[in-house]
Amino acid sequence: MLDFYFEGDNTLVEDYVSHETYSIRDDNYTLSVISSVADTSSAYLLVTIEAKNDAAAAALMADDFENMDTFSVRALENEAVKPEPTPTGNGPAVEMPVAGGFSYGEKEALRTETSRTYSMRVDELNAAVYAVQLRLGLMEEGSYVEIPVEPVEPVTVEVNAEGTGSGTFDHIEGGAPVTLETVSLSPFSIQMEYSFADADGDAFPLLFFRMTDGSLCGWGQIVGDNLLGPTSWNDRGTIHCDYAHPLRSVLELSQVDAVVFNGMAYPLDGGRPEPVEIDPALYPFQIPLMDRLSEGGGYSVPVRALCEGLGVDCVWSNEAQTAAMTYRGVTIILTPGSTTALVDGQPVEMLEAPAAQDGKLAACYAVFEDAWQVSMSAAYDNWPSDNAQRVAWLVIP
Repeated sequence: MLDFYFEGDNTLVEDYVSHETYSIRDDNYTLSVISSVADTSSAYLLVTIEAKNDAAAAALMADDFENMDTFSVRALENEAVKPEPTPTGNGPAVEMPVAGGFSYGEKEALRTETSRTYSMRVDELNAAVYAVQLRLGLMEEGSYVEIPVEPVEPVTVEVNAEGTGSGTFDHIEGGAPVTLETVSLSPFSIQMEYSFADADGDAFPLLFFRMTDGSLCGWGQIVGDNLLGPTSWNDRGTIHCDYAHPLRSVLELSQVDAVVFNGMAYPLDGGRPEPVEIDPALYPFQIPLMDRLSEGGGYSVPVRALCEGLGVDCVWSNEAQTAAMTYRGVTIILTPGSTTALVDGQPVEMLEAPAAQDGKLAACYAVFEDAWQVSMSAAYDNWPSDNAQRVAWLVIP
């Protein structure tokens, strides 16, 4: 279930997962949720559909089975603890969406002649949600399977400090002041409440994470998001933001000592904040966009410039005609003209082959993002203005 959404070892959070089965059935299908887990922002489900006759099986296995109407989800809220409507500053308060989105993907290894199994994530929940209802569009109208939501409670840190906002995917330069109020961490997600002045432009509070062994992890390593997409509202010239995003890998919170903002560490146990030194190589940086490697492909990455920004060497072998580089203990070897990269000696297929452009090696970004746990975006200068354009790669270690 979790391996569809998270990298690495998910057994760290197995104790949180419920394996109780919830099912509904009609004459054609049985819809079952066979395991589930949630925090206060998202629920994760493992869903199985079993066809009960030949016609139902044919529809289940059809090429067009997955479409906009395949599944629908709704959340049930406890009205007694439902959050207050969000003030707009310019009119009546509005209720924020609940279960505003969901995604799913098939676990093809579990497919049989009569069944398909899916991992599913339901997003934009809140603390008032006590259950989610899942419907299969092929089943009888009004048929929902109801899954209780018993969220893993996050650890919340009160920050209430101002710092300098980071560049983001749609506003690459950053630099505006931002006030970070709270940070909440669960094993599955991060949530933040922050604000900034509308007149200053977009701002995002970049965090680092101090682990119990004293090491410092970057935003790209823990979260992996390109700093985009909070729910926000304007209250008399101040932009208030509620940000929630899944983590890159599930997190054992006992291994996290503090969140770090604006050079100060804020312990998860509520202890006194203290200054912390941050490796300059952990800060976001920009590198040039390189030409596309194939027709219809995206911008490519200047390999040596990426390595220099991360503080590692890119070693070219004339004999082997390869480029090798190691970051966070993971070695990538690229061969110009070959779509196969070696990641710690294991072959990894890339969509496009690396190539020389004006004497510089260019490659597809995905191999670095996945192997090195960095976030990379071909970012805009000021989206969505009329003249916005992608200007550089934004790299977030």
